[in-house]
Amino acid sequence: MNYAYLAATLPVGVLLYWRRPGLYVGFTWWLWFLTPEVRRLADYVQGWNPINPVMLVPYLVSALTIFTLLHHLPKLLLNRFFPFVLIGLGLLYAYAVGIYRVGIPSATYHLLEFSVPIAFGFYLVVHWRKYPLYRRTIQRTFAWGVLVMGVYGLIQFLYLPPWDRYWMSSAPLTSIGEPYPLGVRVFSTLNSPQPFGAVMMAGLLLLFCERRLFLRWPAAAAGYVSFLLSLARTAWGGWLVALLFILTQRGHFRSRVFVTLAGTALLTLPLFAFGPVADTINSRLQTIAEIRQDSSFRARTEFYAEFLPQAFSKVIGEGLGSTGLGTKLSNEQATLGPYGSFDSGVMEIPLVLGWPGTMLYIGGLIWLLVYAFRNSNPEDLFAVVSRSIVVALLTMLLADDTTDGLPGMLLWSFLCLAIAGKVQFIQTLRRGGNVAAAKNRRKVGHVEPSKGVARGAWLRSD
Repeated sequence: MNYAYLAATLPVGVLLYWRRPGLYVGFTWWLWFLTPEVRRLADYVQGWNPINPVMLVPYLVSALTIFTLLHHLPKLLLNRFFPFVLIGLGLLYAYAVGIYRVGIPSATYHLLEFSVPIAFGFYLVVHWRKYPLYRRTIQRTFAWGVLVMGVYGLIQFLYLPPWDRYWMSSAPLTSIGEPYPLGVRVFSTLNSPQPFGAVMMAGLLLLFCERRLFLRWPAAAAGYVSFLLSLARTAWGGWLVALLFILTQRGHFRSRVFVTLAGTALLTLPLFAFGPVADTINSRLQTIAEIRQDSSFRARTEFYAEFLPQAFSKVIGEGLGSTGLGTKLSNEQATLGPYGSFDSGVMEIPLVLGWPGTMLYIGGLIWLLVYAFRNSNPEDLFAVVSRSIVVALLTMLLADDTTDGLPGMLLWSFLCLAIAGKVQFIQTLRRGGNVAAAKNRRKVGHVEPSKGVARGAWLRSD
């Protein structure tokens, strides 16, 4: 299964990338949603494998968009795309430092985690004319994804399939709960509660755009319950920030947001009122009310106090491959390195990229953010929700790294979708203005022939 999965999915990805861009985008997201579950099934059959090639599949299929980046290299000099040049230079600098410090395998894997989401986002924005197609595809994909992952999350919490139990017992994770029913922190088809919470946060927000009632309500009911059972407080906070952002935007869509929230509350109220689901969620909510006594909060506060000066004092940086799962590739035991588990993107970026790489990377990101958020279409609810997801993920940087891997795919995809929507909106206005001006010119040339300005001469002078 390890290699057959790659052999089966990569040709499909290549075919869709070449012939059906809409299906390619949807297929890629489904691989991100389901591949960790496939990995657990493979490990359940063959035994625990700390470095499983199955997990490379979504990266490789998403990396096909690098060919789009190469094809459109001249466009990087345009104002709209030049920020990608700055971001790429920052990553190349950190990659060179990473090769020197930790070796090629770790640095290359981490470069893949950072660069693939950016290339995928560039693919979406450079094809801005297909924005309606991508909007429809991603909206449909995430709606079905929330339903599937939400239902499986409920099964996982109440029953806990044996392959999930085996993986929980084998993986070196301490924050995923206990490997028995009612004791697990739901991670559904993903590999831990944090990325699951980020994906569900984005999917639940996108349900505000969903018009099909037969899909919206079941997906919202299962999705919100599983989302809360993940006990991912960072994702909960991100969802709340995104919701407040949506409600502060101009547009005639607030009623739909309130109706969706009210309907979801009515559907999920029985589960929240009593039973093990209510007990688990209420105990987690109580830790928010008593946050200063929470052990996780105290540990993170101490981590910030001790490590923040050290992270920003690394002028050169540790380089790509010094943090995260890529550290497994730098030792024969395939164990996480000293920075293998890192809970703050705010500190990880300067630690990994150093001062030169951080200035380039953050400078390019801010440039794109300003372009995406300024003078956008207030009536495009999907674009508004996309911007809210970006705001939420940037807020979550305080407690998690949301710039690479699956959270990075969310950040860069929805940032670039917001840009693509803005570009199409501006071009539509320009075409409308040009059509109106042309009609006006034709009208003037027709009703005032006595002034000696022929229709063709009038158009040429304009």
